[in-house]
Amino acid sequence: MKWTYASSYQCDGCKRMFPLRNNKITTCTHCGELLEVRYDLNTMKQDIDKNTFKQRKKSIWRWHEFLPLHDEKNIISLGEGDTPLVPSIYIGKKLGLKNLYLKNDTLMPTGSFKDRGFSLALSFARELGVTQGLTYSSGNAGVSFAAYSQRGEMNAAVLIEYLANPLKKALIQLCGGQSIVLHYESMEDITMMLEEASRKLNLYQFVNFINPIRHEAMKTYAYEITEALDWKSPDYMVHPVGTGGGLYGTWKGFLELNELGWIDKLPKMAAVQPEATGPHVKAFNKGQHVVEKTGDPSKTMAQSISADSAIKDGRRVLNALYDSEGLAEAVKEAEIVEAMNDLGKEGIIADPASAATVASLKKLTNKSLIPSDSTIVCVITGSGLKQPKAIESHFNEETKNINADFKELTKILTDI
Repeated sequence: MKWTYASSYQCDGCKRMFPLRNNKITTCTHCGELLEVRYDLNTMKQDIDKNTFKQRKKSIWRWHEFLPLHDEKNIISLGEGDTPLVPSIYIGKKLGLKNLYLKNDTLMPTGSFKDRGFSLALSFARELGVTQGLTYSSGNAGVSFAAYSQRGEMNAAVLIEYLANPLKKALIQLCGGQSIVLHYESMEDITMMLEEASRKLNLYQFVNFINPIRHEAMKTYAYEITEALDWKSPDYMVHPVGTGGGLYGTWKGFLELNELGWIDKLPKMAAVQPEATGPHVKAFNKGQHVVEKTGDPSKTMAQSISADSAIKDGRRVLNALYDSEGLAEAVKEAEIVEAMNDLGKEGIIADPASAATVASLKKLTNKSLIPSDSTIVCVITGSGLKQPKAIESHFNEETKNINADFKELTKILTDI
């Protein structure tokens, strides 16, 4: 049995193969397209089975055979992964859904699902001997990148968008990152800048998809969820989509499980974005295979999924939606607020981007696009504690006051 069954990179465009080990490339050196990690699943099928992972320490790293790191001594970990798959007790009843689950990644070390990707990507970079890295972020990724870089003793430069809230900017500095506020007119400007930097600068990048490793960690959603469901895949996976690494990586994980014969069907992937932008949603619902720039990122509170365009035309995310016969939905700001409130009743403090999954589920259910007896997982990707103003401004009703007096206490308890 091997530590990893990762075998090589393959280019999305020209299909050339590249070695994984001792190779610091992030995009194809021939045509500039994105790289994908390939695995020897045929050999894996002979060597291991789905019971291999059960007794291992809870972490994304118990699935190391599915990840591209070669030597465990290079692991940089803060305890990420294996977050709870919570059966809904409130939202499911409200929407008439019998089997709704919430994958609660608000409980990750830095409060978001980004920790999965940066634990793996920075561990892989350490194996390559990388000592300095760059990423772009709307906030959560920057905090995670800074924390894991500090843990791995790497210099981290974070280009954080000017729309990010002050707390996220402060958390990057708290975790040792060098933050640089990035001004732009469109996500297209950022993508063009980063692609040119990838070609011309000898600087290893950690931007989703431009870095070929980060989204590999998101496959662990598929492994964790199917294991928790007794090795059955859900019928629907609902993901918030910014660049789309979470949705795409999860889909890849399910494809691997299906190829191994560990599950007997694939889920339908559902993408959610805010109506203020929603480029992937609009492209998919028009039947397009290329994402076009649309909307205004400053008009939504869902910062993590506010991009108005996509990396490499959004082809990876769109292909996952088409191949899974999936769905895509855009949600209004008021619908996001209602969903945050609903998740609060489940005991989950979600940021607006995460709550958008529940908002979209309500719309998809009302349109009769998701049957009531379906098994559904909404991925709750980030903690609302990092966007306190979004909570304070919408959930700050005037509260009752009493003195420290038993009679007053008795009266107010009677009135509740």
